[in-house]
Amino acid sequence: MDNAAVPLPRAGLTSAIAIAVVASLLWQRSHGGVPSHSFLARADMPSISNWWGALSLPALTWLALGNIGTRLAAGRVTGRAALGGALGAFLFGAVLAVAFELGVEEVPRAQVTSIPLLALFVPLYRAEFVLGFVLALSYTFGGVLPLVIATVLATVGATIHLAPRWLLRRFRARR
Repeated sequence: MDNAAVPLPRAGLTSAIAIAVVASLLWQRSHGGVPSHSFLARADMPSISNWWGALSLPALTWLALGNIGTRLAAGRVTGRAALGGALGAFLFGAVLAVAFELGVEEVPRAQVTSIPLLALFVPLYRAEFVLGFVLALSYTFGGVLPLVIATVLATVGATIHLAPRWLLRRFRARR
């Protein structure tokens, strides 16, 4: 199979995300205002309005689906694996968001500390994981902070997932 992207319904899914985000923002606006979120939930840090999600979430969806489509076409991932990764990351993010909303600090702490172990076995840096995670957190934290968090986690996850494999290949090549 050539390296052309598998035709995913990028435009349709991106449009659906954009519509859902705008609908959510309009609902928030009519029910007390669109919230802003500060880094580390600290008032002395800059805050970012949820309105930015109207740009960041559709852009992330478009880019992630393009990456997934290219990987599907190259045979580097199956549709089932990509969907499973996105749903798993969505569930992980949804649990994190609900626990945060309920004030249950132990759950997010346990989740964050489990990421290095998960990253050893699961490629958390891939587009489907980032997309699912960010979408799950977007209602609670807006569209930008989850993207920043996911970028950091994806970078850490890529290092933890890929570095041992790279070192092992180098070690085997020397033998």
